[in-house]
Amino acid sequence: MRKLGIVIMLIALIATLFACTGKEAPAPNSAASTPARRPAGEGSETVLASSKRNVIYAYTLQDVVYPDQYTAVVISFLKNDSSGNVFESSFPHLADTVSKFKEEHPYTKVLAGLGGAGNSEIMGIAVMSDAARKKLAETTAALVKSRNLDGVDLDWEYYSDYPACNAAYLDLARQLRTLLGDSYTISMAGQSAASFYNESSMKVMMNDVLDYISVMTYDFDFGGRTGSYIGYNGNFTQLKNVMEGYAAVVSDKSKLNVGMPFYGLKYTVSENRLYYRNEAALRYEGDFSYSKIAGEIGALAVTPGDYADDGGVALAVKRKSMYVFDNEQTLITKTKWACDNGFGGMMAWVANADDAVGTLGKAVCNVLNQY
Repeated sequence: MRKLGIVIMLIALIATLFACTGKEAPAPNSAASTPARRPAGEGSETVLASSKRNVIYAYTLQDVVYPDQYTAVVISFLKNDSSGNVFESSFPHLADTVSKFKEEHPYTKVLAGLGGAGNSEIMGIAVMSDAARKKLAETTAALVKSRNLDGVDLDWEYYSDYPACNAAYLDLARQLRTLLGDSYTISMAGQSAASFYNESSMKVMMNDVLDYISVMTYDFDFGGRTGSYIGYNGNFTQLKNVMEGYAAVVSDKSKLNVGMPFYGLKYTVSENRLYYRNEAALRYEGDFSYSKIAGEIGALAVTPGDYADDGGVALAVKRKSMYVFDNEQTLITKTKWACDNGFGGMMAWVANADDAVGTLGKAVCNVLNQY
């Protein structure tokens, strides 16, 4: 009996030890539980161990170098027709693929992105029709469920008639919430225009329907590029103004993510010097990934030059090529500012623009892990 008692005590002790060291599996789709704080140092140096949000847009799951440093990957983008039917083929992963990814990265949610700049015109036709909007909500919700996704991110990019468009957008979000329930995430990529986020329907949508908003605080100078005027793609001064504008109308500031570009701009210039914003260039060469820009610059020092943007963009000139982009230091600056000012976290466009070792993603994650 005494030996039996000792054995029982040992079994009980072992069971207690396992109970203390075990981890509860996260709820598969719960928007409210995103994310549980991860133990510091778990897995690798790229694991997110912060209560802050870290969202990245990607064309496929394979584009994300270190998924464990993100709270959500938004697969971009679902396409629809004018009647509101979402094309199943526009989402590149099957339910089994998503399930396997989530098993390997249980803290990282997978959302379907709906819209995008290239699909926004046809999406707008559907959203502005009562019947097509209903169909769009139904087909989107059905795809989210059939692919074992965690929710949907809305990115309808329109630039006029905000009261009417925002009212229809709000109705779409409400229909999706009814169809998906509170266990799924519904988020939005928010435009930087004050007339967009200050409008009454959008305030209701952001405060009462959405789980969070990732603000597109980049592409500020898009219109001037075609005229070959140098613009600061991720202008820090404008970023601050836009985020403060959002914070004035969203009651819970932690619902707001600060957007950052993993790409930059290239210009041909007439002389080897650092330019001020809105100065003329000989030619705008286009948008390029950070990986490509870093490769072209090579060993050239990329310390920001003499310009008034508080270290918010990196400028570099090599021969007659000028680059305006975000590097590790500018993203560190922006991420610290976002966290110190109470915002919920960061968002990046786009995963495959980072380099092969995820230099930019690591820099952001390392800052977030300090909060």
